[in-house]
Amino acid sequence: MAATKKTNVAEKLHCNECRHVTNHKLIAAVEERDSNNVPGYGEVSTAMRFEMFQCQGCGEVVLRRTWEISEDPEMTDVRYFPPKASRHAPQWRFHLPSEFRPLLEEVYGSLDAGSHRLPLMGARALVDMVVSDKVGDVGNFRKKLESLQINGYISAQHEEVLFAVLDSGSAAAHRGYAASAYDLNAVMDAVENLLQAVYVLPKMAKRLQASTPPRKPSKPVVTH
Repeated sequence: MAATKKTNVAEKLHCNECRHVTNHKLIAAVEERDSNNVPGYGEVSTAMRFEMFQCQGCGEVVLRRTWEISEDPEMTDVRYFPPKASRHAPQWRFHLPSEFRPLLEEVYGSLDAGSHRLPLMGARALVDMVVSDKVGDVGNFRKKLESLQINGYISAQHEEVLFAVLDSGSAAAHRGYAASAYDLNAVMDAVENLLQAVYVLPKMAKRLQASTPPRKPSKPVVTH
């Protein structure tokens, strides 16, 4: 049986756009209730509520789904759609080559879903894509990174960081390794730095050079 719920109720919820907890107004709600006779428990009731909230700061909308069972309140399941962003994708991703952006966004989606292995595999794949695009298939992890350094795309220090990223991705894919949230953020920092340095900053530098007015020629020094 479906029942509507009173709207215009205010709650404080996390907003992915504002990136912090804000006031949200309940703008739509519906509830489904059901009951069944379960042997050993008797009458058991369940409820599924769908509530749509709108942020009073930016206007973004979020849906909350709540499932409850009368016999065990601890089994209550609450989910938000979209889920709270674990890490926000950089705006400059729209300046990446078209084949990079979908994978990068999938990696961020897996972070939001609470995955600790898939982001590592995706990060490894992104680094491999950069290598293939810039220097080709030149061997194992170490040789690939050395080739990137020789060709001026990364520094010696960055090479060691990216080797750790590739190794963690390999461990996730082949040995079931799950990184901590702290280490996942470190991996994403390294991958973002690589993508931005190789594909975004050179274009930005050219635009800056083109838009920066040239220096006025200095006046000659007159001597007597």
